[in-house]
Amino acid sequence: MIALDTNVLVRLFTEDDPLQARRAENLLRGEDGPFFLPDLVLAELVWVLQRSYEFTRDEVRAAILALLELRDVVFEDEEGIRNALRAYEEGLDFADGLILARARAAGCSQLASFDGRLKAHDPRFVVKLS
Repeated sequence: MIALDTNVLVRLFTEDDPLQARRAENLLRGEDGPFFLPDLVLAELVWVLQRSYEFTRDEVRAAILALLELRDVVFEDEEGIRNALRAYEEGLDFADGLILARARAAGCSQLASFDGRLKAHDPRFVVKLS
């Protein structure tokens, strides 16, 4: 199994370096898989696409969905990614959605946070510290 770094996915989706974009695409469509995609890489990918490349939320959503549909890609927590994507579609930051998903997967009963948006998104699970 080959783990994927964020920069491979950035090249794939932005095509800002055409040669590297082709290499990334050839790798993912080739016979070298399966590939491992950690949650942290997805969180970083979303941040880079939004901040550095000014992708819209819809464009970021489409990129994550495209990754979820690739053959031979293994996610750290695919259900958590899908839950984070739903939260993202509802206006939450993708990373915050991942935090919620990972906390639940770890068996946590609550999440302590200073973030009012997290509390508003999931008022029974998030305990807002004041």
